[in-house]
Amino acid sequence: MLVMFRVSTAHWLTDEQFDGLLKFFSDYREAVDALAFFTSNTHTPLKLEGACRRLKRLKNVMKRTREVLGIRAGVNVLATMGHHEENLDGSLDEPWQRVVDAKGNECRGTYCPSDRRFQSYIRKLYTLVAEAEPDFIWVDDDVRLAGHKPVIFTCFCKRCIKRFTLETGREFTRETLTAAFNEAAADACLNLRQRWLEHNRSVIAELLSIIEETVHFAAPDLPIGFMTGDRFYEGYAFSRWAQALAGAREREVYWRPGGGFYWDDSLLGLVEKAHDVGRQVAALPKRVEVIQSELENFPYHRLKKSVHVTMLEAAAHMAAGATGIAFNVLSQHSEPLDEYHPFAEATASTRPFFTALHQHLGRRPVLGIHPAWNENLFIAKGWGESWFDSPSITDTLCQQYVLAEIGLPVCYSRFGAYVTTFAGATPLAFTDEELKEIFHDGVLLDVPAWYALDHRGFAHLTGVRPTAVIERDAVEVFTDHPINGLYKGRQRDCRQSFWFKPAYCLEPVANGVQVLSEMTDYRGRPLGPCLIAYENELGGRVVVAGYYPWFLLHNQSKSTQVKRICAWLSRDRLPVVVESFAKTVVWARGEPDEDPAIVVLNASLDQIPRLCLRVRSSAKDFEVLSLNGEHATLHSERGADLPPNYRRIVIEDVALWNIYLLTCVKG
Repeated sequence: MLVMFRVSTAHWLTDEQFDGLLKFFSDYREAVDALAFFTSNTHTPLKLEGACRRLKRLKNVMKRTREVLGIRAGVNVLATMGHHEENLDGSLDEPWQRVVDAKGNECRGTYCPSDRRFQSYIRKLYTLVAEAEPDFIWVDDDVRLAGHKPVIFTCFCKRCIKRFTLETGREFTRETLTAAFNEAAADACLNLRQRWLEHNRSVIAELLSIIEETVHFAAPDLPIGFMTGDRFYEGYAFSRWAQALAGAREREVYWRPGGGFYWDDSLLGLVEKAHDVGRQVAALPKRVEVIQSELENFPYHRLKKSVHVTMLEAAAHMAAGATGIAFNVLSQHSEPLDEYHPFAEATASTRPFFTALHQHLGRRPVLGIHPAWNENLFIAKGWGESWFDSPSITDTLCQQYVLAEIGLPVCYSRFGAYVTTFAGATPLAFTDEELKEIFHDGVLLDVPAWYALDHRGFAHLTGVRPTAVIERDAVEVFTDHPINGLYKGRQRDCRQSFWFKPAYCLEPVANGVQVLSEMTDYRGRPLGPCLIAYENELGGRVVVAGYYPWFLLHNQSKSTQVKRICAWLSRDRLPVVVESFAKTVVWARGEPDEDPAIVVLNASLDQIPRLCLRVRSSAKDFEVLSLNGEHATLHSERGADLPPNYRRIVIEDVALWNIYLLTCVKG
């Protein structure tokens, strides 16, 4: 099931609109493998009597869809718990527990999943869904504990607090629990936060198990799919949740990784969403094979996202790990679909590219540089501060993906990582054993991460310690070091007076430390080293960056320096590096010991006349396929300046905001 379209209630509740839907897709049968019909158009749970009427109609709608279009048809339950406060007067309104945040506020549109009365409703609802005889069921992404507007982090109702008290053996109220989460930098605080994440994992797993038992009692072999986003607060227990949906008989489970890129006002949001998808796919067990990325143009205003960007986004999601696409791009109103023909036409014409991505990438691992995260990452949020009121841990993590913008391959798990990066307090989420393993290889980190490592007792593996904090007027200057080469003496001024971030002087505390950059003020007076490389006692290589490590890396000298640093950290094992000075995103896919398949995205409004890639491969020839179907064979060159396991590939005339698949020719 490569391509699915999700369909609003507006297009199936009446015969007239449903006939229009069938006519729309009858011209594009090759574009779509399945339709998923939403149960509602607003984001709060349905009353059971209304759900019953709709699902009786949907049974006939799905049957006719199969007969007329010859494709699969299923149900997308838009609201299980409820997303936000919307259409409250027309939705389920029972005296059951709603989700509550740490300050006692509630979302009136979302029910607490631990309330037994609500769980009884879920059993009745999903029985109705299964009895409608769909080919599959999708559980939407309201099954979460964070982000139910107007509240954020839940659930702190009396029932959930009591449950946590029983799980921990400690007596809590909402107020005392919140205070305990915020003990300043104490290990006890981190341990308690981790227990809360485990509690959240269990709450979600319990609800999914209820859905699984209900569905498979009525329809024993029916596949269940689950839509997610980044679920750090919920504990990112994707393997556990997938098992809950599979049940004891190991039924097939689908997944729909999602995130927010609704319109193309800021095109790099496309890449950010692809990284979101990549993390979610990396957390899934291998047994989950149908992974259709959520591609959503909410609220579906036709001109808010171009057709080209929509197709490009779908391809980027597959490059990052998805095996298919779930388009949610059609109007949510009772109106003709004429203006959406270009989407269906483009999907049909681009399908060969999607098929090639599916065939060559599948669930092969993503290889490269790993901005470090794991299922416990949320415990590091607000280290030493308020857990819930502090800056986003996702923002801390995602700033490291800037490396992808300058032509370095990123990956989404420790498997396949040749270099690991740490930002902020993220090292606190890892065990001692994990940190030791990571520091056997290459690590790039910022100074806040150094302080987290120091708290854990691992700072000695970096070879440095921060000393002075420079608040203003600092400029980075490259030293005379082989990594810098001809760029020695180059400067990078990140304008602290405009984009304030503290800069840190780094003092060597071990033998063999190498200074890559120093700082001066605007009068040229030295301030101290700010970028230092070191080979530690474990045999790993480390670089600590004290001056704007994840910001403004986009000039030629700095981007080249960073690429060389990462190559050095990896001991020349990175699967691909973009040698050209170009805003190009690359994904490398494959097992660590095989030639990778490579996806290249020109993330710029400039055409690239000549794009040079350094690829770790023995293949002499590569097939290149573009989004629009253009195909060519490229010959790679060995190159005396390359490490022995690399070859160079040149792609001519790389179109602006276009994407390409490169695969090696065997033989």
